[in-house]
Amino acid sequence: MNSHSAGVCQDTTSEGARLLMFKITALAALAFTAVPAFGADPAFPLKKSENGRFVVDQKGRPFLVVGDSAWSLIVQPREEDIDRYLADRARKGFTAVLVNLLEHKFCTRPPNTRAGLAPFRKPADFSTPNPDYFDFAHQVVKKANDRGIAVRLCPSYLGYGGGDEGWFRELKAAGQESLRSYGRFVGQRFRDLPNIVWVTGGDYTPGKSDWWTVAEIAEGIHEADPIHLMTGHFAPGTSAAGASGAPAWLTLNTVYSYDKALFRPMLAEYQRRPILPFVLLETTYENEHNSTPEEIRRQAYWAMLSGACGQFFGNNPIWHYDGPGLYPVNVTWQQALAGPGSRDMARLSQLFGGLRWYELVPDRDHALVTDGHGKDVATIVSARTPDGKLAVIYVPASGSEARRLTVDLGQLSGSVSARWHSPVRETSVAVSAGPLGNRGKYTFTTPTDKTRRTNDWLLVLKAR
Repeated sequence: MNSHSAGVCQDTTSEGARLLMFKITALAALAFTAVPAFGADPAFPLKKSENGRFVVDQKGRPFLVVGDSAWSLIVQPREEDIDRYLADRARKGFTAVLVNLLEHKFCTRPPNTRAGLAPFRKPADFSTPNPDYFDFAHQVVKKANDRGIAVRLCPSYLGYGGGDEGWFRELKAAGQESLRSYGRFVGQRFRDLPNIVWVTGGDYTPGKSDWWTVAEIAEGIHEADPIHLMTGHFAPGTSAAGASGAPAWLTLNTVYSYDKALFRPMLAEYQRRPILPFVLLETTYENEHNSTPEEIRRQAYWAMLSGACGQFFGNNPIWHYDGPGLYPVNVTWQQALAGPGSRDMARLSQLFGGLRWYELVPDRDHALVTDGHGKDVATIVSARTPDGKLAVIYVPASGSEARRLTVDLGQLSGSVSARWHSPVRETSVAVSAGPLGNRGKYTFTTPTDKTRRTNDWLLVLKAR
């Protein structure tokens, strides 16, 4: 039961009643089946929204980027496994994949496909593209298109630190004219596929004297293909706009960061002018850097409430399939398709796909959550729509104990229905049997579910 005193609402529901509420909701919940976050087949190609905060399809429908890092998709899996992978991702509600057009190290026969197709007639000679290789790559991207999945396609991955993981050294040796020609070639070859977003760079930011290794290819692509959006992926700790200086061909922004308080660089990009839609393109992957399921979820939910129009999940070994990777792992990529991270991203897709996520504005000044927002990795991040009809709050796990947070319901425009959603189970918990008033402050307490090993929650507030 809830009481109201001196303009301050307090959540006084007993622990027993709260557990009973949770159990009833869990029993009544339907079996979980992920649905595409978009809700309909997207009409590619994508374009920027009018306010510049997100991307839309050709019918003007907001496109929620629920991405998966599939760097070696073109060269490593067998053809039947490419189909298996894409079908699984579409079924789970993933709407985008991040893919290398050219692989340099992380496949069985670099840079060749599994079947032995080489990208160039002469090794590393960008002026001699092999049509058969790029025809096959075209087929792979089309398979994604046929499933409503956008492909963020990196035409010339530079490699971490400009080293042997990527093509930076070969790009420098190729020269400007050759790279401009290569950019025109791939722009022309793939421009007919509507589901592409180009991704320049790749894990490295060249110095000023070498910036042409990025710019020549990007400008060549843009000459041949002015239709598709283009962004960048540069050194860790950067954004695409910040690292590149936001040239004319950069139409989308990205964040790439391993910051434990990941919401900070994203909130900073939200403030960037001129406004560009941005996504969290890369951060800690599942099964790397001692990551935990809680960390993987936290990164994703923080992104969605810090102004991003989506985020990319990464898993080891999915990103390189059964080819060489960077860290040992004790699962196959096929097993990882149903792993915790994949399941959790499917739930995120379903949860945000049913909300007006594209109207959410980050609550940077704690006007909504006024107390209990925590710090560091326990920081609560929230956002609400300008009309006050919707607010969404992510409460990260902080041990196994329940967390209390105070919310100013006066930030909403009418009586409020409040519901806790679990990011790890197919359950939700109503805070109250009836609506809450939108005057004063309400102290919410996260539900307790002793069957869970973690305790993060998503609180959705809707005004009537």
